Amino acid sequence: MSVTLGSRAVEQGDVVVVSGRRVGESPRIGEVIEVLGQPDHPHYAVRWDDGHQSILYPGKATSIERQSVGAAATPDVAATTKLLVETLRSADVEFELLPHRRTLTATAEARALGVLAQAVAKIVIAVDEKGACIRAVVPASAHVSISKLAEAVSAKTVALMTEADLVSAYPQFELGAVPPFGGPAGDRVVVDHTLTRLDHLVFDGGAHDTSLRMRTEDLITMTKAQVADIAAD
Repeated sequence: MSVTLGSRAVEQGDVVVVSGRRVGESPRIGEVIEVLGQPDHPHYAVRWDDGHQSILYPGKATSIERQSVGAAATPDVAATTKLLVETLRSADVEFELLPHRRTLTATAEARALGVLAQAVAKIVIAVDEKGACIRAVVPASAHVSISKLAEAVSAKTVALMTEADLVSAYPQFELGAVPPFGGPAGDRVVVDHTLTRLDHLVFDGGAHDTSLRMRTEDLITMTKAQVADIAAD
């Protein structure tokens, strides 16, 4: 079923944006999972980015946007993601490209893709006392332990990169979407040991609306990653 909002029909999979009522308040973002009601009184079952579901009766603060990639559409991925795809094809490994609605956290990414949060990895960038960059790969629900990471890479000190440093060091990737490979050469990759229990991992593909899924073993081999206990207890 579909209903009309403005000049077009609202359909399952469309993105709902409810603007904040106060200055500086972030909008609520969700996905239409079912269109309800009559065309003159539309309302929608919505799954929000925090994982909750509700029945939304839209108001003036509501806008609904077409999902950027349809089920039968050819994904229009960012140039950076295309470079990652070429890297993986050159390595002759099996992988999947997973376009999805825009998300800003690894847990929201898992919900958008309909996968368990445990199967999604987030990449945290750190730097040691010599200025060497380290890409720490941990479960979406975990945090990196600075002390464990420093011990794993035999560094005196390790610090997380600031947003300004990330933008400077990884200009080809969206902020917060740095993948475990690609971009500057020479980064050290450390994968938390708990992730090796999974056959496959999902992670950002350089942009907040595209993920990659590949075998954990292939990721470790291709990046020459070190496996260690680096997640905070």
